[in-house]
Amino acid sequence: MGNRRLCKVSVIVPVYRVEQYIDRCIKSLLKQTLADIEILCICEKEDSSYRKLLDYEKKDSRVTVIEKKNTGVSAARNVGIQAARGRYIAFVDADDWIERYALKQLYFTAERYQAQIVVYGIWPTVEPSSDKRGIFDCTPTRNVIYQGNGMKALFYEHGSKPYVINKFYQTKFLHNNNILFDESIDIGEDQLLQFQTFAKAECICFVKDKLYHYEISRKESAMNMSQKKRILSEKNFQLLQIIMKQKKEKYAEKYNKEYLAWILQDYGWIVNQKASFITKSTNQKIIEIQSYLQNMSVDKYIGALPKEYQVLCERFLNYQGSLNADKYIRLPYKEYNVYLAKQTIGIYHKIPALKKHFSLLWRIYEIFVFHEIRHWIITIPIRMVQRYKIRKARRTYSC
Repeated sequence: MGNRRLCKVSVIVPVYRVEQYIDRCIKSLLKQTLADIEILCICEKEDSSYRKLLDYEKKDSRVTVIEKKNTGVSAARNVGIQAARGRYIAFVDADDWIERYALKQLYFTAERYQAQIVVYGIWPTVEPSSDKRGIFDCTPTRNVIYQGNGMKALFYEHGSKPYVINKFYQTKFLHNNNILFDESIDIGEDQLLQFQTFAKAECICFVKDKLYHYEISRKESAMNMSQKKRILSEKNFQLLQIIMKQKKEKYAEKYNKEYLAWILQDYGWIVNQKASFITKSTNQKIIEIQSYLQNMSVDKYIGALPKEYQVLCERFLNYQGSLNADKYIRLPYKEYNVYLAKQTIGIYHKIPALKKHFSLLWRIYEIFVFHEIRHWIITIPIRMVQRYKIRKARRTYSC
């Protein structure tokens, strides 16, 4: 492994129980228009995909199989980071695949702007169920560059959180800052890494082109392992505790407005339910979040939030063992996006788009390959119903 030559991109692929998908993934990497790459497959010998990977390694020198006992996706990715010889690193899950020109586009974008991180588009292979539709908010919506404002980009740009699979990192940047995944957590490890990388990056590019196909239908996938909502909830809250501890240690009074919006967006559901659903555990979580908000003096920033988020914030701040309102608040998608956009005015620059005629062809290609028509058919009625319920709820608040 020490004799491997340097290359442009190292692709890290953790492999675990994905035999029916592994060929699709590896073939998408071998067919990349950027040929100067290495593909690091981290897999244990007992896995059913191991022999397949060895066959690929024999046929193509760009494939390297690193044998490692499975101790989680974070440990596997860390092995890949430490072994990488590429100028840049991309992460691809073994049940997913990428567009054949993806690495070339990402490489030249990073080189042109000297970016430590390039964030790019992600799209599920099938229309997700209602509880997984949040993935559509995890892809960039514009071509922009942030310089010296990594934390602003983290909180205000779509695509920043939570996934690592749509991030393209400068290897030297990760190595110089000793950035690795936290192997002690198995839910939210992606998001925790973003809080580290975005804080240190001097230049971050966002590319809205959808280059990554995410296999959302596989029940055993790394992002869908826990089927028990209670366990998932507990682990997500542990992630919040870790992140807020880091804020206290590193930022103290900085970024209070940003953390407020993020907590309400990602953890507001804890207080956004009927009182009859509040358990002892939920009660403790609400009180702990209440203390976070009080310590950040969020009353200074509440007024800038959309109305529904203001109500959520007040629920947290005024919580004393029972809810102020016994109704679910439907959060506004459009107003929240407008709020995010306002916070970024003057702190980013637009990246020149592709030539108009090619851009149009590319857009048509995306619409069909990424089944966007089906997405629109489902999304438009949902948004119409959502806006009706928001207007109805607002009349209730005003009474």
